[in-house]
Amino acid sequence: MIEGIEIAVDREAVVVTAREPLTVLSSAFVRGGLTTARAIVNLHVRKNILAVVTVGLSNRIAAGETPVAAWAPSTINAIVVVDGAPAAAALVNAAMTITEVKTALLAAVDLRCDDGRLASGTSTDAVVVAATGRGPQCRFGGPISDFGWVVARATREALDAGIRRWIEEHP
Repeated sequence: MIEGIEIAVDREAVVVTAREPLTVLSSAFVRGGLTTARAIVNLHVRKNILAVVTVGLSNRIAAGETPVAAWAPSTINAIVVVDGAPAAAALVNAAMTITEVKTALLAAVDLRCDDGRLASGTSTDAVVVAATGRGPQCRFGGPISDFGWVVARATREALDAGIRRWIEEHP
């Protein structure tokens, strides 16, 4: 775990709290964008180390191919907290890295949309990348940078377990 970061899990939510404000990039519906926060809340999820994810795959889509549709529950949400000081561009790059990992894992298990296309995610996926601001500034967040590699490994570990669990529970 990261010093100064706590994760509380109960039946309703995962709450990530920090002693000091975190720099946060989020695609979340509430307070999404680039901001600072001392708490990140994700409802109805389980805890994992460094990366916290939810995985629901009954609402899968192929980005750019699946037509616009009504919102439906079942989503992939990822919260990744890193002990570092990324620049804003590195946070954006890290969010892209998380999305790359998610899409690669879905392809690896050959997850398909209802129409047979390879799924790239679900229609309501969200990504949060948060950083403590400690240490030297990281300029890049791609998968082969130091910062991006940590993000990618934590995301891969958490999402791989979540995707496989969901598939086992929904044959």
